[in-house]
Amino acid sequence: MKKLLNTLFVTQPDVYLSLDGDNIVLLKEQEKVNRIPLHNLESIVAFGYTGASPALMRYCAERNIAIVFLSMSGKFLARVVGESRGNVILRKKQYLVSESELLSAQIARNFIVG
Repeated sequence: MKKLLNTLFVTQPDVYLSLDGDNIVLLKEQEKVNRIPLHNLESIVAFGYTGASPALMRYCAERNIAIVFLSMSGKFLARVVGESRGNVILRKKQYLVSESELLSAQIARNFIVG
């Protein structure tokens, strides 16, 4: 099944984001406004004074779903993301190779030759 990397934009002010099972629930004045499955989302962007439950933030962080908080005018406030994945040893080696003109030239030749 193809994952459609969708973004949920929350533009209504004073909405609280919470978790219910595998769904994000949008609450306004303690009443459910909307319920959306999280498995279809890549990120959540919230404008204005919006709160999010710690359970939702943890769920999203574990599944690499970013939550971004912006002011009503769109000014960046905060971003919650999961852990970065990558090979530290490989990255260090790449930086070392980038410092050497000889090794960099060899790699460039391999790209050109194919």
